[in-house]
Amino acid sequence: MSIPETIQRAANDYAFQNHGGIPMANAYLEGWKRAQRDRRDKAKQQVLEMDDEYTFEKWWKLYAKSRSKDKCIEKWAKMPLEDRKKAIEVTPAYVLSTPDIRFRKDPLTWLNQHCWNDEIYVQPAEKLIEADADKFMDYFNQYFKNTDIPKLSKMTDERKGKLNYIYTYYQADILDVLKKVRDSSYLNGESGKRRPITFEEIFNVDMFLKIKEGYYNER
Repeated sequence: MSIPETIQRAANDYAFQNHGGIPMANAYLEGWKRAQRDRRDKAKQQVLEMDDEYTFEKWWKLYAKSRSKDKCIEKWAKMPLEDRKKAIEVTPAYVLSTPDIRFRKDPLTWLNQHCWNDEIYVQPAEKLIEADADKFMDYFNQYFKNTDIPKLSKMTDERKGKLNYIYTYYQADILDVLKKVRDSSYLNGESGKRRPITFEEIFNVDMFLKIKEGYYNER
């Protein structure tokens, strides 16, 4: 494996300046490690400074397979806007086509292979119809009747849109997420650390995925 010139130079500089009292090989290895950390930190900073809606964290949550995050950040930082946009647009469909995470490509592989350009074979889940949305409202109110979570009196277009999106891509996770909300004293307001969560927040895709992944289980 070839070592990038910048890493090689940084390692040489560190070894030259700090090898007194320790073996040259040890000084070189330390310089190499520091240069690698600097490169990763720089890549992370580049990602944080990207001033658009196609952020790495948004894609990372959508992909929902946590491996090689630092390397994925480095890759994301080098991707042009159009590729990042396409990746975020395509990821929900790809995730739907690979419900068993074991058969979903590692995220770094997916990025390196430009898999957002691949054809995806998936049978889309049936979207909720009007009657289903009203039934779900009744179910939601009944499920949280003994909590302070605000109950619904109407399924507005905004609420239907959020529910339809989650139903289409994460239908199998809805009941589990609702249970985690009800069991979380933080989310349902019992802890006093925050107000009770709302329907709109639960069915916001970023929050939904956080709840699904257990982010609030111990709060």
